[in-house]
Amino acid sequence: MNGLLLPTIITSIRSLKDGSVSVTLETQELTPSKAGELFSFRGKVTMTYLSPKDIITQKELDQVDTIDGETKTKSQSQRIRAVLYLLHQQEPEGFKEFADYYNSKTEKIIEHLKSKLP
Repeated sequence: MNGLLLPTIITSIRSLKDGSVSVTLETQELTPSKAGELFSFRGKVTMTYLSPKDIITQKELDQVDTIDGETKTKSQSQRIRAVLYLLHQQEPEGFKEFADYYNSKTEKIIEHLKSKLP
């Protein structure tokens, strides 16, 4: 196992505007070396295995180690939606609901791309 196994307590869970979830974990006091290992993960995509059990089996650890950690945080379509959401927040252009704004803007993009087809 190349990761870091720590006992944690979930102290906060909240949903974000883009549909993702923020989870706050707290650890017990860490040794300087464990704290250093934890800080080395800052800003990196990591895999998290949550278990209410006191003991994690070797089989479970092996499963975690086989997960491909090369996932992007957002797909291209999610990024477009997020940018359109921010634009709607700044200038709603008469649309009260974001869904209506999103449909209008994406339809314009689709029609523009279709006009480029032979």
